[in-house]
Amino acid sequence: MSIQNVAIIGGTGTLGAPVLKALQASEFNVFVINRLGSKSVYPRTQVITVPDDLNVDEVAQALREKSIDALIIAIAGGLVESQRKLIDAAFNGGVKRVMPADFGSCDSADEKTNEVLPLMKGKKGVRDYLLSLQEKERDGGKLTWTSLITGHFFDYGLTTELLKFDVKGRKAYILDGGNIKFSNSTLAFIGKAVIKILEKPAETANKVLYVHSIHVTQLELLESLEKATGDKFERIEQNSEEELKVVRPKMLEGDHDAEEEVVAVWGVVASDWKEREGFANTLLGLQEDDLDETVRKAVAELQ
Repeated sequence: MSIQNVAIIGGTGTLGAPVLKALQASEFNVFVINRLGSKSVYPRTQVITVPDDLNVDEVAQALREKSIDALIIAIAGGLVESQRKLIDAAFNGGVKRVMPADFGSCDSADEKTNEVLPLMKGKKGVRDYLLSLQEKERDGGKLTWTSLITGHFFDYGLTTELLKFDVKGRKAYILDGGNIKFSNSTLAFIGKAVIKILEKPAETANKVLYVHSIHVTQLELLESLEKATGDKFERIEQNSEEELKVVRPKMLEGDHDAEEEVVAVWGVVASDWKEREGFANTLLGLQEDDLDETVRKAVAELQ
């Protein structure tokens, strides 16, 4: 299998923008899928315009007309119905590889994670749907998929308190003593990982792959942040179980901020990919980033 023509949907989002940038710098022929009613603009980029409701037949026809080999779905992971429509369109349109919106802090392939976070159940449901299609015959060969699980978005997370640090306020919310290793990936690194997957279609077909560019504890990260800022942070100890007891009920009632807090906590205490089956840094030829250098860059952007 060879991949030449790649389409991405969600190309202006937090993740989609850096993935699109990586695609544009690659050897692939890149297209952006844009809904008819979207105000997003993509200068000097090939655009495939599709109906706002993602009508499967029309999207499939557009994908087939452009001979799209791979579809990257970079919309919000909770948009399960939209993802299923895009997958059906990819199947009907002869696409060879789909990467669903499985990127992110927590492991949707983990049973305990799905219990803690309903959002992950949705992601698992999308992947199960891909599994149901992968053996079905169609013109142009079978549809394959790759789920890429990245851990917390590291640089984005430092600016949004996703990693449990309020950098501007110089506060560190330390979970369970702060010595738990957890996996993180910068947005640029995730873009690089997507390219590597597309460059190795046979080795990455029908797999859940885990990557990270920063493998760190909160205490190690705190030391790096204090070094980068020249300031001591106020250290606030938290127990993850107690924190989840407070915020999970709010999340289940539809509180978006509470859901973000559950993701933040669980992405620290239950997201160490280093020994996980499917850890793919070596397979993809990816190197971890230098912690202090990455933190310095992120802090500089906050000034």
